[in-house]
Amino acid sequence: MKGRLFLSGGGNEKQTHSLDEIFMKDINTILYIPLAWPNGDYNSCLEWFTKLMAQHKKKEIEIEMLIDLTKEIELTKYDAIYIGGGNTFKLLKLIKDSNFGKKLINYYNAGGTIYGGSAGAIILGRDINIALICKDADVNKVKLKDTTGLSLIKNYDIQCHFEEDQIQEHIEYIKKTNRNIIAIPEVSALLKEDNSYKAIGLKPITIISLEETKEFAPGEKIQI
Repeated sequence: MKGRLFLSGGGNEKQTHSLDEIFMKDINTILYIPLAWPNGDYNSCLEWFTKLMAQHKKKEIEIEMLIDLTKEIELTKYDAIYIGGGNTFKLLKLIKDSNFGKKLINYYNAGGTIYGGSAGAIILGRDINIALICKDADVNKVKLKDTTGLSLIKNYDIQCHFEEDQIQEHIEYIKKTNRNIIAIPEVSALLKEDNSYKAIGLKPITIISLEETKEFAPGEKIQI
């Protein structure tokens, strides 16, 4: 039985509070992966993340940070894996160089929960070159050539920090790549559970293709 995927559009702790509340239900042990963070200050990331998660649990949560993806670790002992935001290309390069992507996919297929925030969500899609467009665009400083993501959301690219006035830019991207887009704003997330998809949060999620652009309100099931 496959697990759950939370793909968050990003944002600060106030913007993601309602999403994190849903994510934290029945979660007591988390493996936290902050490797997308640009400046490498992962201890500060862990401090921030620990405070963030503590808002949603009355009892103490067990959080372990992983910054060496080559380390032998049994992922199934964690209720969830949380992959934080930052530079998408840096993150995916580290995952590819260590072959950690296969471990993540196996964990999910075995019933594990994965939360991707911004860059952590984009890598779960078909290709991360989507991160090169719009005002929150990443820079491929690590010169990653193979930009194929983990492809856990069929043939869709995942866009985060989405705003309504960016639709035409995404249509031009689809014309070049022939890949449709799931566009997620900062206060919302895509939840994949039991092989079905649902929009959660405060704003609609938008599915963009050359044929149509369709919004799905929070709480609405998404046909993918």
